[in-house]
Parts: sequence; C-alpha cells; structure tokens
Amino acid sequence: MEKDFTTIMSQRTDAELLKIVKELRNDYQANAVIAAELELQKRNLTSKQVQAAVHENETKKQIATEKANEKLNVIWKVLTFIFPGILQIMFAGTFKADGYDRKAHELTNWTLYGFGFYFGIALLIVLLT
Repeated sequence: MEKDFTTIMSQRTDAELLKIVKELRNDYQANAVIAAELELQKRNLTSKQVQAAVHENETKKQIATEKANEKLNVIWKVLTFIFPGILQIMFAGTFKADGYDRKAHELTNWTLYGFGFYFGIALLIVLLT
C-alpha cells in the first residue's frame, strides 16, 4: 500500500517542508522527499518566506538543544538520592521522551547513587555485626 505523499506534504508548513528537503532527506522515503520538493515548487516561496521558514527551523532546533541540556533541579537530586526507586527510573524515561536528555541522565545517576548509598550502609551494617 503506497501512501499519497502529495496530500501529506501539502498539509505541511513551509518550514517543515524545507527541513525535510534540506536536513531530513535520508530519514524519509524517496517519494516523500519528491512530494515535498514538488510542494515547495508549487508554493513558489519568495526569498523572504524561505528566510522566515529557515529562521523558524533554527529557532526550533535551538529550543530543542536548550531543552536537552537543561539541568535537573536540586530538589529532584536530593529526593532521588534519599528515596531511590523504580519510579524515578520511570520519570527519567518520561524526561527522555519529552526531550530532556540531561535531566533523564542525571535522574538515573542520582537514583543509582541512592541505591549505592543504601547498599553500602547495609553492607557496613552486615560487616560490623
């Protein structure tokens, strides 16, 4: 079953079409890229419209980068260290899915630090008794 990429691409914004044609070309089927190129030709964009679409893509990319590099709050670190568990790992997955890569990584690390701390305390108690 072949998709009608012409209809799909006609519903995309100028910025999305430019991103498909310029940046994500290898992530799409060849027919989809061709449909995107044809749609761009059909729209006959002015250089001002192209610049606006490129600016929109750059802004989205910058926002995604900032989001991915956002630090985990100290409250999360402390609570995760004191109460490590599966729930925190699930939250890390949610952060990752929402684009907060650094938060997800830090939450996982602090969960492991908490587990390690309690394991160390338990081991120390066993060795001392």
